[in-house]
Amino acid sequence: MPKLRVLAGPSANELTPISHIVNTFQTHRIKSNRFDGEICVHIKGFVDEDGNRNDSAYFDPIPLSSTGTSNDSEYIGVGGHKYGKSVGSFSSTSSDTSSVQSSSGSVKGGEQRKAVTWSIQVRGRFLVEGLTMDDVLFGNTFDRRLKLPWGSGAALKFMNFVDPTLEHSLNSERPWALSPLISTMPYFAISHADGPTHEFATPNGAYVQDDTRQLGVPHFKNPGARRQYFSNVSKRREIPIETDDVITTDFCYGFLSFPEIRLNLPGGISFDLLNYWDGQPVRFVCCERQKSDRENGGGGGALKGPGDPFWVVVFQAVLDGEEPTPLPGEIQQTNGLHEDDSGEGADNKSAEEVRKGKEDRRRLQEDVD
Repeated sequence: MPKLRVLAGPSANELTPISHIVNTFQTHRIKSNRFDGEICVHIKGFVDEDGNRNDSAYFDPIPLSSTGTSNDSEYIGVGGHKYGKSVGSFSSTSSDTSSVQSSSGSVKGGEQRKAVTWSIQVRGRFLVEGLTMDDVLFGNTFDRRLKLPWGSGAALKFMNFVDPTLEHSLNSERPWALSPLISTMPYFAISHADGPTHEFATPNGAYVQDDTRQLGVPHFKNPGARRQYFSNVSKRREIPIETDDVITTDFCYGFLSFPEIRLNLPGGISFDLLNYWDGQPVRFVCCERQKSDRENGGGGGALKGPGDPFWVVVFQAVLDGEEPTPLPGEIQQTNGLHEDDSGEGADNKSAEEVRKGKEDRRRLQEDVD
């Protein structure tokens, strides 16, 4: 059974392993001169590189006690694990709340997450001046050609049905598939400097929900209406992104199943992706539209590929009996205990040092047990 490593950072050349906080509701800080924010990852059926399985209350919420809880509380989750705020976590410029939010800043939405199998939540500020909603893209990028299975055309049709704004070049030497962030994200919320905060999901079943009230656009009855509205490039270009805007997203779907890593499509179509896997990690990228595309009008099929990144999340499969291979540009923690999740002050370490850190961590755990 394959295992997974999860990494995150401001670019593919600056990645920090975060497998140890997957499914724990803890966040990882990403900070650069282009983006300042944090990320939280949940994967149903997640098995880490050491073979440990850690379930998440994101997929099976824990009811609140009769006394309730607050955003500053520690939550007791699956297996008695305590969930709390991370070290060096990002803070928005406002602590105001809104009537559409619960005490944790999210709202109940368990029914909408029933079929979800993974979630990548990101909240932060885009620090590049002069951006519009058409200039921030999200999708996947790869370093070499993909081995696409028979029937992949059906998968692409499904992707275009889910997201009509998707553009791709999956048969190229360096494949990519990208869409405008605001028209592809299942859940998207934005706060201006004096607006409400939007918190991440909590173990008791509060989730990130759509909130575009501050954009001055029509009220959307659901996220699908928002995605349809912003499938129009002119609508996206009308909305500037200010450097003090805080954008919160939840990229969550259910067409991938773990740990076997299968792609499940409507109509009973299913692919075992490991049969076509050539060792490449799956890289989720939020990036800027290339400036040449913007100068040439952008949108409407003019996309030439990814621009400069804002943040990156990587899923790397590790097969049974194999040691994980550190990725190019990977930053290792200074010790095996992951004392600091801010991503700051980490030193580069060799693969041998990485393995030694794992052994030390296992021995420490045995002593604790």
